Amino acid sequence: MASGNVSKASARGRIRWMDALRGLAITMVVYLHSADSMSLKFEDLDPIFTQINGYFSPFRMPALMLLSGLLVAGSMRKGAAKYFRGKLSGILYPYVIWSIICYGLFIYRAHFNGKPVVEFWHSLFFEPMAYLWFIYYIFFYYVIAFFVLRLHWSVSLLGSLALYLVLKDTEFDRFMFHLPFFILGGVLGYHLEAFKHFIERTSWLAALALAGLVGWYVMAYHGMAATGGAYQPISMVLALAMTLVLLRVVTFKWAAPVLRPFEWFGRNSLVLFLVHFPVTWVVPVILTRVVHGDPDMVFPIYFLAVLAVSSLAAVMNNRSKLVSLLFTANVLIGRRAPARPEERIGNAGVPASK
Repeated sequence: MASGNVSKASARGRIRWMDALRGLAITMVVYLHSADSMSLKFEDLDPIFTQINGYFSPFRMPALMLLSGLLVAGSMRKGAAKYFRGKLSGILYPYVIWSIICYGLFIYRAHFNGKPVVEFWHSLFFEPMAYLWFIYYIFFYYVIAFFVLRLHWSVSLLGSLALYLVLKDTEFDRFMFHLPFFILGGVLGYHLEAFKHFIERTSWLAALALAGLVGWYVMAYHGMAATGGAYQPISMVLALAMTLVLLRVVTFKWAAPVLRPFEWFGRNSLVLFLVHFPVTWVVPVILTRVVHGDPDMVFPIYFLAVLAVSSLAAVMNNRSKLVSLLFTANVLIGRRAPARPEERIGNAGVPASK
């Protein structure tokens, strides 16, 4: 019995650092869309609020892809039927639901702002609306990983990198750029405990990565370096370096109390991700009619409000089967929800202890 408790505690420990990093990344994503949407409606907003996003950009989505990949191994052990049923319920289903919601908002925007209406079926199958590209990619990555990760790790990882190098300058650049991060996570997921120990014991490597990042940003600021595009190899190197730095930070014991709110964000990342963007579409329109003062003073309150509304949706998802229908098909297909629903992007609601 004691050994079982130790095993569960160890499992929780393995998951908490992933949750913390996922929560940090989700917070950065919420900030990105909050700042961008506010700046579109308030041209006198201080540029610093959007410029900050430039420092987050090499990290946000690649880190989320890697973290999602870390959970593939556990899902694959459940067998093909449960694996794909979980992805249909926890990824494809909410993608369709929120595509419909976003389409409604697009129609609203087209009506009031004279914007063109997107073609629903084309966007659903080929060009996801706005931020939903991430969920769309994650679903296909899971399908690819189920077959590719059965090969030797070098074949799967180097193969994904080779595809990226071949297609990085095509219309598939974003898809191919993020695929190696997901596959890398899938490879590391088979050695999760060893990977965590590696991170904990290599502070010098994280410090070296941080020094490299600082040097890069200094050179970029002075015009001495350029990425050559958002999905070029240097961006991939920067993303890995920043992820390494933050992985080390979230494994420090002294950081645990500070990171607890982010752990919760990480456990509910799917809901926060899906809900926040429509909020950032609607609220700035309302603010333009009621705010007549300094937008710089309003923005922090607005950003916290977006986080609060998204968090409230996560709380309701955990407590209401009706609300959960916005985020998973478990109720419809008769799957028993875990005792503590802990939905993570790319995890299809798999509880942390499994």
